[in-house]
Amino acid sequence: MEFKKTVINNRIMGDQSVGSLRSLISETKDPVFLIETDSDLIFEANSAAISACGSFNPIGESIIDVVHMNTPDGLAFFDNRWLTPVEELISLKNKTYTKLVLNHPSSIPDESTLFTIRNMIAVLLHRLRSPMTGMQGYLDMIGTVTDKTDQRKLSMVNEGLDYLFEIMDELELLHHAEAYIDDEPEADLSDAESVIREVLYTYEPNLQNRITVINNSTGEFKFNAAELKQILTLLTDNATEHTSGADQPIMIEIESDSRINISNGGTPIPENIASSLYFPFVTTKANNLGIGLSLAQIIASRRRATILLSENSEENGICFSLFSCPVNNN
Repeated sequence: MEFKKTVINNRIMGDQSVGSLRSLISETKDPVFLIETDSDLIFEANSAAISACGSFNPIGESIIDVVHMNTPDGLAFFDNRWLTPVEELISLKNKTYTKLVLNHPSSIPDESTLFTIRNMIAVLLHRLRSPMTGMQGYLDMIGTVTDKTDQRKLSMVNEGLDYLFEIMDELELLHHAEAYIDDEPEADLSDAESVIREVLYTYEPNLQNRITVINNSTGEFKFNAAELKQILTLLTDNATEHTSGADQPIMIEIESDSRINISNGGTPIPENIASSLYFPFVTTKANNLGIGLSLAQIIASRRRATILLSENSEENGICFSLFSCPVNNN
């Protein structure tokens, strides 16, 4: 559970200057704040943190007025993103500071990486679509084949082409992700339980019986309903495909008005896969491209939300959590 790890060390800098303290944060690409521990006031911030604040100067302000800290889950919301906070206590000249680094979760591709991947997919789609369509046309031109051996051979070729076209369709989903996003910025509340019921209605009855819905929230969920349905469909599909055995239960829990958990009793995801879950083509499933979690994360990020692996153990199974944007960060 990467996002629950907050590392706290204690560094003693002796007689070094405050300038040395500032140099600790100057070249870090992630946002960094130096906080006076006794007052929680921001003493210094690096260029990444300053630029993210725009015209607002965070120096001298309380850290809780600048960064939304989700303490129970170890998350921080800053610069319209959910980030992983890492803290280090630093003692300098009988005064203690907290160095707060807000890391981008390593399992989630950043925008530049995703842009590069999607450009590669665009080239791949362009190169493959035309020859595959031509092959399909030649097969249609062959016409009726009476020899049973030839029929079997042609049938196998057709099946192979159909499978390749299915792969192309999956790649199209990721390449044109924005086309599947409902652009209604004002529609930011939804009845999460109703949305979940709509998703479950599309499943076969035997699969529906394995899924339990728990609603612990008293208010509406802070997310657009159309996009919430898309994300929950992708996450529920992921849960149903990863469970170990036909009788494993799946639970969808509306924990609050800003968090939904989808869990199952499947075997833990290997660490080498878990560390890059939201990158396309990372998957443990045969005949699958690993597009679903990537697409869900893209849709979530457009609403300043995130999806993280919140449980991954033999004892408790697997759980993905959707965190929406905090209410005070509009």
